[in-house]
Amino acid sequence: MKTAQTLFLACFLTFTAIAQESKVIYFPAKQMDADLHKLPLNEIGESEINLIERTPGHAAILLRRTLPGKAEVHENQADVWYVIDGGCEFVTGGTVVGGAPESAGEIRGKSISGGEEHHLAKGDFIDVPAGVPHWVKKIEGKEIVYIVVKYAEK
Repeated sequence: MKTAQTLFLACFLTFTAIAQESKVIYFPAKQMDADLHKLPLNEIGESEINLIERTPGHAAILLRRTLPGKAEVHENQADVWYVIDGGCEFVTGGTVVGGAPESAGEIRGKSISGGEEHHLAKGDFIDVPAGVPHWVKKIEGKEIVYIVVKYAEK
């Protein structure tokens, strides 16, 4: 477990350093937690803090989610998740039900038909390649808090 966490942290820090070469970015854990829990939740029970500037090529986002979301496919970006707290049932693969383009390269839908279910919990890591449908099907407990790093893959 410690090896996976260390690997993720090393990858995240390397990615952040490359993405922001001329700017040191530091977020103390207590401040991130306080800020994240002060933010209003959107229609899918989600609040987020952009840890680095979001571009079409990359993003690093701290998220808090209290409700399942829409199924989604990022046509050109991979998602790397690291769960900080809480958990969820997370589905990958299969087919997006009612999928439609929501923005350039982004497809959203109601759910996923087929696919593989994963139980994500504190300390877990998952890498979802570009083009693979994924969906937070169910929140376990009151919330899931995680970091997602997005990078251009295609």
